Amino acid sequence: MQNWPALVAIITFVGVIGLITIEALNLVVAAFLGALLLIFTPIMTLSEAVDYISDSYGTLALFFGVMVLVRAFAPTGIFDYLATQMVRWSKGRGDRLLLVITAITTLICSVLPNATTVMLLGPLMPGVALAMNVDFVPLLILMVLVSNSAGLLTIIGDPATFIVGTSIRFTFLDYLQTVSLGAVLTLATIVCLIPVLFRDIWILKLENPDEIP
Repeated sequence: MQNWPALVAIITFVGVIGLITIEALNLVVAAFLGALLLIFTPIMTLSEAVDYISDSYGTLALFFGVMVLVRAFAPTGIFDYLATQMVRWSKGRGDRLLLVITAITTLICSVLPNATTVMLLGPLMPGVALAMNVDFVPLLILMVLVSNSAGLLTIIGDPATFIVGTSIRFTFLDYLQTVSLGAVLTLATIVCLIPVLFRDIWILKLENPDEIP
């Protein structure tokens, strides 16, 4: 059977995704076992696997750098500070809160991968929602929507974008000139839809905004 390598590769890929989905194994362990299976089958040799990794040094460097930055920022309390400022800047108004979340998420996603931004800001949303006396789920949904679009503003804003961009030798400026406009238009569309999608929060006005903790 001439196509058996492709078949084994597809089955391995689906199996790894399945293990990750049902959380039977840690994501890293599942991916590592899948790679080992392809080497031992042998769909690819160990030297080929090493070559694939060496070709992706830019992506690995991006992730490593982001993890170092996140670890360095965590003890400073900067993200807790941002959560406090979100509430203060809103001044008890739901429309301002939604726009502040949009702005902060956009700014962070332009310099950090969007998934990292969600992991950093996501845990802060319940506290922000409690201070404003609203449900935190819509705030999380808005943050995810914005991060997905804002991640396209720069080539480093989304891991997949970075991988594709580097593979076709896109520079940072090349990306800004050709792709970023689409992200800006998408973000503008989201901002226009916020009053419709999150109407209950948009029209919210607290009676005593000065009492917000």
